[in-house]
Amino acid sequence: MPTRTSLALGLSLALAAPLSLRAAPPAPNGEAAPDAVRLAPVVVTATKQAAAEQVTPASVTVIDGLAVEREGLDSLFDVAHRSPNVYFTSFTQNTPSITIRGLGFSDDESDSTSTSVLIDGVPMTVMTLGQLFDVEQIEVLRGPQSTLYGQNSMGGLVAVRTRDPGFAFGGNAQLEYATGNRRRETAALDIPLSDRTAIRIAGGAENADGYVRNDVLDRDNTGGWRSRFGRIKLLHVDEAGGEWRLGLHGVDTKGGNDFFTTRQLADEHHSANGDAGRNDLSYTLVTGSYDRQLANGNRLAVNLGGSHMKWGYWMPESALGGPSGFDSSVEQYSGEARLSHTPAGDTGLDWMGGVYGSKIRRDSPYTFEMPNVFGSVTSARIKGSTAAIFGELGWRFNPRWRIAGALRVERDERRMDWRSTQSAGPFQSVETLRSKTHDTVLLPRLTLEYRPDAQQFAWTTLARGYKASGFNQYATDSASAAQAYQPEYGNYAELGYRLQGLDDTWSVSTVGFYTQLRDQQVVTIGSGGQSLTSNAGRSHNLGLELTGTWRPVRSVDLSAFVGLVKAVYDDYSKGGVDYAGQQFPNTPRQSYGVTAAWRFAPGWEAGLAVRHQGASNLYPTTTARNDAYTLLDAQLSYRVDRHWTIGVYGKNLTDRVYYTRALNDLVVAGTGRVVGVRVGLDF
Repeated sequence: MPTRTSLALGLSLALAAPLSLRAAPPAPNGEAAPDAVRLAPVVVTATKQAAAEQVTPASVTVIDGLAVEREGLDSLFDVAHRSPNVYFTSFTQNTPSITIRGLGFSDDESDSTSTSVLIDGVPMTVMTLGQLFDVEQIEVLRGPQSTLYGQNSMGGLVAVRTRDPGFAFGGNAQLEYATGNRRRETAALDIPLSDRTAIRIAGGAENADGYVRNDVLDRDNTGGWRSRFGRIKLLHVDEAGGEWRLGLHGVDTKGGNDFFTTRQLADEHHSANGDAGRNDLSYTLVTGSYDRQLANGNRLAVNLGGSHMKWGYWMPESALGGPSGFDSSVEQYSGEARLSHTPAGDTGLDWMGGVYGSKIRRDSPYTFEMPNVFGSVTSARIKGSTAAIFGELGWRFNPRWRIAGALRVERDERRMDWRSTQSAGPFQSVETLRSKTHDTVLLPRLTLEYRPDAQQFAWTTLARGYKASGFNQYATDSASAAQAYQPEYGNYAELGYRLQGLDDTWSVSTVGFYTQLRDQQVVTIGSGGQSLTSNAGRSHNLGLELTGTWRPVRSVDLSAFVGLVKAVYDDYSKGGVDYAGQQFPNTPRQSYGVTAAWRFAPGWEAGLAVRHQGASNLYPTTTARNDAYTLLDAQLSYRVDRHWTIGVYGKNLTDRVYYTRALNDLVVAGTGRVVGVRVGLDF
């Protein structure tokens, strides 16, 4: 646990200095532009009504694409490390899952999720963010977003916006080499087709041996991976000013799965498994949108998209005594249309209304065998559909005050076809099951905003969160598979305040929150190693988030955050164990971080990021625990001229040991010290 002194230091840094990593880019010669002393403005779009971050009534972290490149934020792991009360968990290096304020643990084992993930406005699974590339902006909204996004956003939302094509020919390329024999090559090219139409082609490859030494196989690459990724995006601006966007995105990653091992070996990043296992993830995503400003303050926005994801996850056979894993797939289609209105003056009514629909098909097989002793082969096909209408009506009854009420009406339906073949010696049994579940929910939200002047903004929000009912898709017996778990609900309250300096060189934000949860969905390990979801009776989270940015001089950017959260079960017993009063898994009670960037000479920039995370349990039904730890990252770059940049960087420079997952007495270690070099070209 951190000392009172260290916690006080983190609090003072947050109040003195980032929430959003938004440093303005230096001029080509490395010197600051004349107005660079001001913090660059940030627009939040994930609220569906684009607004400056300063006046957005939500707890939000915004990371721009320049920060993603400069700090080497290659995956959701890195994003989580720069946000208060946001933590990651993962079985492997390339399939991340995140926890926001205690909600979202084990989403990768469940039929329902707590955090929505959007790529260019289209929902995806959180595991697709194992490779970030060519990103314009990342927004992390904390707290239930169910009124706007429905069933899968009880904990919050991660929205990724990719870079638009430019209307001037040009591009960039980057080569990178790092610890673990990691080689990464990326490139992007803007191609204007006319003065109204352009395309952007981006792609790359990443190959690595990984960070695990297998002593049995005498190999250093059993945790390695090979990844290919690409995107082509079209932007067309019509004569009416409407913006059409069409994107085709793809990622294909293949790798080993030599991660679960004993604590003793994990601490040294070693393994004693007899084979590497397999971890393959690929997806194809199509996105399309139309956005147009209409007359009289009205605006039309349409988003359409579809995706197909495959995940092949197979443990080393030696880890559990036989084959254990799956080759799953998810196919999803969605569409949304909304119309909004903004009044011309300082007072009046604003409104937004929209419709949403989606379909999903999930194939979830699972195999577990102990040769000559026991075998289990299950399969579950889940088909789901969602239909919703939503809207918000706001009234700015005074230039300083606004009140807004919002409501979403949503219908979710799911059907499951399940089959299980169990064998023990010469005996074999086959069970089948068909099941269905549905929810019809009302998801209201009420927000009151107060803006006494241009530097201050305060708000309070009351909302209802929701996580859909679902199935125990990985159950190995019909009795467990037949027990569909109930929807999870949360009554949410938030109070926030932001203040920025008169000279726009600093800003601070504080948000307090409370969520009362009913029937919280909890994933545990049942008999025979089954991953089963059940409902806790009552639980809650309560906490505080402090963030700030500061540019004391043109050449220095400072940012900091502090996250405090108490997230506990109030009424939950399982397997004869009473969990009342226990903190949620993977949910430290405190975290804080500091980021600094210093342009100390023409062309030169140095960066430093420190993140401290308190102790936490790794799984609700195990004794595995993460001790408190601190991660230190740094980077140094030099812009040789307007075209070339070279740099070095390091992550987890103190080589701190921490864990990202646990299974009984086995754990997965987080990445150790990584040092690398980059060379970039802009043209």
